[in-house]
Amino acid sequence: MTKSSDQKKEYEFAASSILIQVLRGIAVGIFAGIVVGSFRLLISEIFKFFFNAYQDSHSQFIWLGVIGLAYLFIAWINAKLIQSDKDIKGSGIPNVEAELKGLMGMDWWDILWKKFLAGVLAISSGLMLGREGPSIQLGAAAGKGLGKYFKLSPLEQRTLIAAGAGAGLAAAFNAPIAGLLFVVEEVYHHFTRFVWVTTLAASLTANFVSQTMFGLKPVLGMPDVVAHLDLTRYWIYLLLGVVLGLAGYVYEWAILRIGKVYHWLGDKLHLSPNWYSLLAFVLILPLGYFSPQLLGGGNELILSLPIHRLTFSVLVIYFFLRFIFSMISYGSGLPGGIFLPLLALGSLLGAVLGHLFVGLDWVTDAQFPLFIILGMSGYFGAVSKAPLTAMILVTEMVGDIRSLMPLGIVTLVAYTVMDLLHGAPVYEALLEQMLPENLVDEGETTLIEIPVSEKIAGRQVHELELPHDILITTQIHGDKEQTVNGSTRLYLGDTILLVVKKNRIAQVKELLLDN
Repeated sequence: MTKSSDQKKEYEFAASSILIQVLRGIAVGIFAGIVVGSFRLLISEIFKFFFNAYQDSHSQFIWLGVIGLAYLFIAWINAKLIQSDKDIKGSGIPNVEAELKGLMGMDWWDILWKKFLAGVLAISSGLMLGREGPSIQLGAAAGKGLGKYFKLSPLEQRTLIAAGAGAGLAAAFNAPIAGLLFVVEEVYHHFTRFVWVTTLAASLTANFVSQTMFGLKPVLGMPDVVAHLDLTRYWIYLLLGVVLGLAGYVYEWAILRIGKVYHWLGDKLHLSPNWYSLLAFVLILPLGYFSPQLLGGGNELILSLPIHRLTFSVLVIYFFLRFIFSMISYGSGLPGGIFLPLLALGSLLGAVLGHLFVGLDWVTDAQFPLFIILGMSGYFGAVSKAPLTAMILVTEMVGDIRSLMPLGIVTLVAYTVMDLLHGAPVYEALLEQMLPENLVDEGETTLIEIPVSEKIAGRQVHELELPHDILITTQIHGDKEQTVNGSTRLYLGDTILLVVKKNRIAQVKELLLDN
């Protein structure tokens, strides 16, 4: 297809109806929902095998040998798959961000089957890895695959990639609104009609597929009655937010440096990076033998906290063990995310502080479960610097909207503390670490759409002083389009279409959107 025909299709997309976006979103949601739902189901079932094997090893020691052989097999499979495609390593969310910024491109089919296979084996092994990052990348790959199948333009494909990412999160956690917000806050970084309509349709559809497979029960359903603090004690929420923000900064500092620790160990042991997982598996074996309840992403651990009231010292020990092994697991380079492990750490930290506050008679025992919920939202909101996603994600996963006010206070304070410490959004920071190895410089141009922000609203196009290779072509208000020239005035909330080079998408958004 010629460049002119590509651009013609992109203009047609810009004028396409909401119905078309909804239908495309539904198609992405069905595809992503089936893929991620199957991914989630297999991880759950295989993890049961490892959990039971660890428990049985106390009476039959041979089970430790079986687990060791299984780990060796998983390490070998992952080493081979990662060697063939490095884009399947780790969470996958930075890769999706890089794709949407035009900094790299992923082979959607390779990601789909290789990430699926490697991710199922790695995450189900008991390492402290989450399913949500890979689910988001799998959903994005599904969206890109449909875009390729229907021969859509690059702009349309990017919209389906973003929609697939939201659908992946929705299917992983039964959280469709959080899926939409995550795309806007973390992945796509701006809010336009094309993106939000398609993503919402995809997320709702994927959630429906997921609920068909797993039922309507919230992923992290807490006790039905969660007691809230009196208004005179809201200062406790402020204190909790400060601690969670500080703890989030420490987490990010560690996660950005764990790779250097692995490189140092790999050099000492003459171990190839593709085989770093062997170190993680060796270290996780004794923990699995003595404390199998700490293994995995953390779903069951979070659910157990309000039921089994652990002592303060045990909660502290659990937090530090999960913190250390989360670093070990993610640093290995295996396909797996930090999303759910982050929530597990936040729940433990919230439980630690809740236990402390109960002991000081600042809160009642009935209010203890609330701090588990607040810990998840505040900790995740600080590390990801996506506070809206954190609040809505935890609300949807817990299945109780009554805690939204405390969640908002704690998450906002934690986010503010993280920002004052100059902490970066963790996925963007991980992307910066990844780019030197994967960055591609594609000189070809593409069409992008962004909203008119406060930064440029009210100004004429010639006043923007854009670089010579960036061209604004169209301004859209509702269903009306206007061809842009130098004297065209831009209006807040409208959408503009720009022709840019793929590798400058992120730069253009930074130039024209509010910081």
